Amino acid sequence: MKKTIFTLFIALITLAAKAQEEPKKSEVGLNLNAKIGFAKLIQNEMVNLNGSINSGDLLFFYRLPSGTSFSTGIGMMDFNANGVSAGESYALQQTYLRIPLYLNYSLTILEKQLDSKLSTYGGIGIYANSLMKEEIQTVDETFKNKNQGWNAGLGFNLGVRFGVSENINFGIGFESQSDFTKMKKNGAERKMEEINTVNFSFEFKF
Repeated sequence: MKKTIFTLFIALITLAAKAQEEPKKSEVGLNLNAKIGFAKLIQNEMVNLNGSINSGDLLFFYRLPSGTSFSTGIGMMDFNANGVSAGESYALQQTYLRIPLYLNYSLTILEKQLDSKLSTYGGIGIYANSLMKEEIQTVDETFKNKNQGWNAGLGFNLGVRFGVSENINFGIGFESQSDFTKMKKNGAERKMEEINTVNFSFEFKF
């Protein structure tokens, strides 16, 4: 009887050791992402404009063993729209410089079936935003402006990430952002709202 109990005890210890995950380590890496979507531009003394978004970020991240990660870097965003002012049609193109800071949390799913390669993520972020250049084109002429000020915004994101190798991940997700302050310069006040994008990401861990 004692021998049987001892054998069972050893077997349980062995199974527990096999079931236990290897300790996770902190990760440092680079994240490149491309975004496409739509947004709304709100300006004083003008109608709201709905337009398309093309954007991209270059981010450095630090991920804790718990799955919590911090990332920051630099991004560029183009906004394109068409409008009418004083009976005349015009095309608007704006280019923004963005400096984001994200706090995300990731969770591995289907660990046994996919060998811990699939994870979900979600989080929030804030960003500083500058309108670097603006071009307004009409039938007769083109107006150009540069350095139209700074403002700030807030957003959230969620998505899935798949590991194709030990150091490389690909991901797809959704992000929603809105400026919470107005950009003011030369009497103009503006901000972007309802910035909704689909994100495609490439992640490389050092």
